[in-house]
Amino acid sequence: MLPKGPHVHNVFMNSSNGLLSISDTSSGRPKLFIECSTIDVKTSLLVGEEVRKSGLGFFADAPVSGGPNGAYAATLTFMVGSTVDVFERVKPIIQTMGKEGSIFYCGAASAGLATKQINNYLSAICNIGTCEAMNMGIRYGLDPNVLAGVINVGSGKNYNSLDQNPVKGVNPTAAAAKDFEGGFSMELCKGVIDMAVESGKEVGAKSVMSNVLEGVFEKAVRNEKTSGKDCRSVYRLFAEDDGRELD
Repeated sequence: MLPKGPHVHNVFMNSSNGLLSISDTSSGRPKLFIECSTIDVKTSLLVGEEVRKSGLGFFADAPVSGGPNGAYAATLTFMVGSTVDVFERVKPIIQTMGKEGSIFYCGAASAGLATKQINNYLSAICNIGTCEAMNMGIRYGLDPNVLAGVINVGSGKNYNSLDQNPVKGVNPTAAAAKDFEGGFSMELCKGVIDMAVESGKEVGAKSVMSNVLEGVFEKAVRNEKTSGKDCRSVYRLFAEDDGRELD
């Protein structure tokens, strides 16, 4: 998995050491290229077409969700875009990293990426909502562990409230427990949000949240409290200095 489209393009297309320059068909067996990065659709389609034209094998976009905890537990969710035949080739391999019920055939080329972008867009909205709710409760004087406990058996439950609660001490495996070091970086999160918003505009999807979401994360990637940190560190902008840095 690589951070951005240009990195993926270089890995495949570099004329001196890219995958398509050093691979050959002498074995007579087609190769299977499974691209798990969360990148822009345009680059993925370009690389997939170059794989097809090379005659070296098959390509699938197969971005993942589940974060570091899912990777450690081999319970990642895979969203695959390819032909049905290629998906059947891909599935046994990615089953070693994800559960049977968490591997999805999403449709033709780029469908996996579109699904991942939409998932991350919604997750980012839940992240902001969880930050607001937890900060509101703490300022009210509520015990954050009790508040999270109620949320996580109630209608407010989401991945960010349960597995990645942004309040330190609520979940021992959350990014907050490590002071937001490592994990899914603020910059990568912002990048996927931007891609999702752009894709939504291209298909004419109505949005009332995108401007707010992009605005908050734009501030977060520029703030020293959150820049380079796990994306759940955006909580600091709500909880510290009375949230003035979000004004």
